[in-house]
Parts: sequence; C-alpha cells; structure tokens
Amino acid sequence: DLVYFKQLTKGGGIIMGRRTFESIGSRPLLNRKNIVISSRPTGVEGVLTVMNLSSALALSHYSTFIIGGARVYADALETPEIDTIYATEIDALFPGADIFFPEIDMSIWQETSRVCHPADADNAYDFDFVIYKRVS
Repeated sequence: DLVYFKQLTKGGGIIMGRRTFESIGSRPLLNRKNIVISSRPTGVEGVLTVMNLSSALALSHYSTFIIGGARVYADALETPEIDTIYATEIDALFPGADIFFPEIDMSIWQETSRVCHPADADNAYDFDFVIYKRVS
C-alpha cells in the first residue's frame, strides 16, 4: 500500500487534517505539496496550514490527494470538485479501531477499477486497490 501511495501522490498535492499530520511524524512528505487543515499553524517548513478544505483545494495542484483523517474525508466526499476516490480496502476486521473512512454512497460514486492482492509474505491480509468515480 505504501509503494502504491508514493507512486500515486508523488509530485502532487496532499491534504490532511492535523492529527493525520501528527501521525506521520509532523513532517512534510517529500516531493509533494503538503497542506494541513488546522486552526493552528504547524510551524513546519514546507507545510501550508489552512482552516478548511475549500482553502486547501484553492492552494493545491491539479493532482491533489486527501489523505485523512475521518472528518477531512467526510468533507471531501461532499465536495463536488472531488471526483475520484483511490481507496485501499482491507479484507479484515480490526478490533479497537476507532477511525474509519465514511461509507461511500453508491448513488453518487461508481467503482471503475479493482485490483485484488491476496495476503502474502509482506501483507498479512487480502486487500484491494479500488477506484471510484463521481457519477452525480
């Protein structure tokens, strides 16, 4: 999943919430325009801080990816300018997990691609890379 993420986002913009930024070590991801949605500046060189998703989108590249967290994902799903979802779906339950991607409304989104990956020596669980496109 990390290799796919790096290939997909390299050279583009990434938008994330403050807690997601902190979860990756409070540092910018290389070769990307890093934008954090927060009411407090990060104070980190190479990271732009904005108050909301619409401000983040106004600063972003033509190729921009929302990388978390849950509230930012929920806001993005309701933003008409967001027209594609690149999701990794893991075939497993994780007891104790407390943050989830919002449910995808299939009356608004259509699955256009699915690449299945069975569990292997590097991945304990089956997972799929799935692309959804906005249809309405």
